[in-house]
Amino acid sequence: MYKSSGELKRQAKDSLRGRWKEAVMLNLVPSIIQMVSMFFVTMIIIGLGLFIGLVASDQSNFSKMMTPNYEKISDGDDWDESYMWEEEFDDESPGASAVAALTSATSAPLVGPIFSFVMTFLTIGISFTFLDVIRRGKSQEMSFKQSFRLFNGNDFVPVLLINILTYIFQYLWFLLFIIPGIVKGYSYSQANFIYKDLSSTRDTRSMGATSFITESRELMDGHKGRLFWLDISFIGWYIVGLLTMGIGLLWINPYINATKAAFYDDLSKGKFLEEEVIEDDEIWTSF
Repeated sequence: MYKSSGELKRQAKDSLRGRWKEAVMLNLVPSIIQMVSMFFVTMIIIGLGLFIGLVASDQSNFSKMMTPNYEKISDGDDWDESYMWEEEFDDESPGASAVAALTSATSAPLVGPIFSFVMTFLTIGISFTFLDVIRRGKSQEMSFKQSFRLFNGNDFVPVLLINILTYIFQYLWFLLFIIPGIVKGYSYSQANFIYKDLSSTRDTRSMGATSFITESRELMDGHKGRLFWLDISFIGWYIVGLLTMGIGLLWINPYINATKAAFYDDLSKGKFLEEEVIEDDEIWTSF
């Protein structure tokens, strides 16, 4: 029998009771990155609004410029069209400045991937820590340095390969249609947790990254809808995070991550923590 969304949330709250300060510190870096991202997105939206307004203003000026001043012509004054064009639409005009600002804000193609890479590894490491907290309670350390636990010589490469393949598989499904891509995203969602459990009980160096993805797909068979509705139930909290310019995420992220860890623990029921049974090799005796 599996726990309901409400029961999972209560379990997450119980695991964090009296430890919210530690949980906030554990999630501090990704929360700050999210706040910075929200700030830049807000600035880009404001910039686009100003740009549209300036373009509309320039179009109005253009219309006025293209209307001949018959009074001046009748007086014998020359009308220099090229001069007026340069005056109204030179490189120093507000419209050009707005375009330059937007271009410079979006001209760093590596910023997005780097942010995404850092966020992925930090979030997975934090999720691993919350899973340990769910299982061990207050005896489990929940310090700031735990968010960097994947940046080591043992877990970095396997987790990197798992997430690269997951991204590729999900992207290929998205090419077919949006819904299959979303469904497959839920199918692969437990691959990192499965790697954590298996690597704690056996040598996973001989296992390919697809092995953990396959195990996740089989584990989530019949449970994708449960995780989907669990995600839906957090929409209100995400809205709160947006309204507070990301500040509320300092407390919301630990709550959500702990609940997701509780979901995996309830779903797997220790299946991947069992010790690997190694059969003794047959002994050959030479005479």
